[in-house]
Amino acid sequence: MNLPDENSRKLLLGVDTGGTFTDAVLLDSGTQEVVHSAKALTTPDDLAVGVSNALGAIMTEISASEVRLVSVSTTLATNAVVEGRGGSVLVVVVGFDEKMVERAGIAHAFPDAVIAKIGGGHDHYGNEVLPLDLEALDEVLSARASDVTAVAVAAAFAVRNPSHENAVREHVLATTDLPVTTSSALSDSLDAPRRALTTALNARLLGRIRDLIAAVEESVDSLGIEAPIMVTKGDGSLAVASDVARRPIETVLSGPAASIVGAATLTGLEDFILSDVGGTTTDVGRLRHGRPRLVDDGATVGGWRTMVEAIDVRTTGIGGDSAVTTDKSTVMLGPTRRVPLSLLATDNPGVIDVLKAQLGNPPPRDAAGVFVVSQPNRVATYTPVSAVEQRLLAAIPTGAPIPLADIAVGAVQRKALDELVSKGVAVLAGFTPSDAAHTLGRQTMWDVGAAVAGAELYGWYTGDDAATFASCVYAEMARRSAACVLEVAFDGDASIVLDDPIVASVIGGTGKVGAVEVSLGLATPLIAVGGPAGIFYEEVADRIGASLVLPEGYAVANAVGAAAGSIVVRTSAEVHGDGPGSYRIVTLGGTARADDADEAIETATEAARSLAEAALIARAEGIGEIGPPSEVIDVTRHDDPNAADGKGLYSAKIRFELRARPCA
Repeated sequence: MNLPDENSRKLLLGVDTGGTFTDAVLLDSGTQEVVHSAKALTTPDDLAVGVSNALGAIMTEISASEVRLVSVSTTLATNAVVEGRGGSVLVVVVGFDEKMVERAGIAHAFPDAVIAKIGGGHDHYGNEVLPLDLEALDEVLSARASDVTAVAVAAAFAVRNPSHENAVREHVLATTDLPVTTSSALSDSLDAPRRALTTALNARLLGRIRDLIAAVEESVDSLGIEAPIMVTKGDGSLAVASDVARRPIETVLSGPAASIVGAATLTGLEDFILSDVGGTTTDVGRLRHGRPRLVDDGATVGGWRTMVEAIDVRTTGIGGDSAVTTDKSTVMLGPTRRVPLSLLATDNPGVIDVLKAQLGNPPPRDAAGVFVVSQPNRVATYTPVSAVEQRLLAAIPTGAPIPLADIAVGAVQRKALDELVSKGVAVLAGFTPSDAAHTLGRQTMWDVGAAVAGAELYGWYTGDDAATFASCVYAEMARRSAACVLEVAFDGDASIVLDDPIVASVIGGTGKVGAVEVSLGLATPLIAVGGPAGIFYEEVADRIGASLVLPEGYAVANAVGAAAGSIVVRTSAEVHGDGPGSYRIVTLGGTARADDADEAIETATEAARSLAEAALIARAEGIGEIGPPSEVIDVTRHDDPNAADGKGLYSAKIRFELRARPCA
């Protein structure tokens, strides 16, 4: 057994898996300094390869016994939601009418979802309204279970009585091999339609996050590391990996949550705006007084409002690997990701020849410079749902790129290909902002020749030479990024950024409205992290008058944040006035009474503290020692303004937060 030496360093291993790179860092638990870092390409077809490459590179001179904790952050869930990818799901709604199903928006969000309404459900008090119709469930499972990868279950008023959801879950597990998510396990909100949407999202993400956790476990075991594995959730806190595997929706915004923690760790700043730019998305958030703001009513990602407790960030589908598309005069970015041509050509030099051949005989604009690459591991387990998909899969060489124009130019073929991409069976490669940076000499990591050839081809359609076209892409990336930052700086008021001509001129780089020169100045530092940050953000900061901070280690800030994360527990209690001199205290642990307002608030605070301390002990089980906890108490009172000496308390809400660092 790999027992740690008490005199050895206590190292925290942080791992961040994004759409393009998997990063790893070793952080000294005592000093919070980065000991070592490494990057490896993410391998979507088999996440274990990229994770093993990153961890193998970082552990070359480190004893496995020094690693006391492994923490993981990821943008995989966020990327999947933004790009509309994920497994197909059966959504079983119990006691829903048609209006509730429509309000959930599941059919619009996921056209491939199978929605099954069955009888049952409870009323507001948790009383059964109708018996659960398991016969109807059996009919659905018999007809559609083979068409889906997971099941989501949402029942009316399940948060008051989850028995019908639990019965459906047990029945599905007993009769199929499908994983099941229930809405009452994810949220305690009464809003059943939104609970249903959140549960469907969770079910779609199950396979992806489980694959990631399995990949990390495999790599850690192979290196002889015997340390607990935790995952960064969207609110920035750490949770045991096995719990997160059942609730992957909680990792939505895991990446930006970790990046805020990482930025604070790397800079020591407590007030800043953070822009985390990755391959697929740019996430912008704000730290005030050392604490990120949480979204009170659930995070909105990819246009869908969830019930996930997460930090308040703006997530936009632009990044270094965003798909570049054009019409005759406009360059557009995202929201989907493509493998950069410069990266594709590093292992496939024939890509340059294809690009040059297409320049001599240009294909349709939307197929120019676009390649299809199969994912063999996914292909091996995927059953085509149509003859068109079957033909497409047969036409894609295993592991080698093929021009899109050679296999899918018609609308029917493109729709089938989009389905294969959404399932992860194939990926698309094309011109990206990363290629523009290579063309302009701002980046040299991959094959510059392929980037230039791609810029020449795309520029043919817009009438530009390679450098001019690449400059247009670079400028659009800067403009969109600046808009993201300013929306957060203006406290999220998108209309100011989108509609104001002064702001538009600033982010557009002209700085003029008519004959007037205009400029803005950001009143707080702008920290930029993520691999592409050093390439694009000097221009972004110049446009919006920001004091830019690119901390040492900015490219692996997410992994730093994962390693530096804390276990966080939040509880609450309420006080309600029941008439003069009588107060009722309500917590999850029950109710109590008090005769004095201050006494009631003090009792409620102590009750919230006790609940938090018990929850912290439960969360920390199995991960070894934790540091001394710190607490934050927020009391919101509603008083009669005419009452004296605090005698007019109507109500109060106490929010209690307890956080502790593992292995401190």
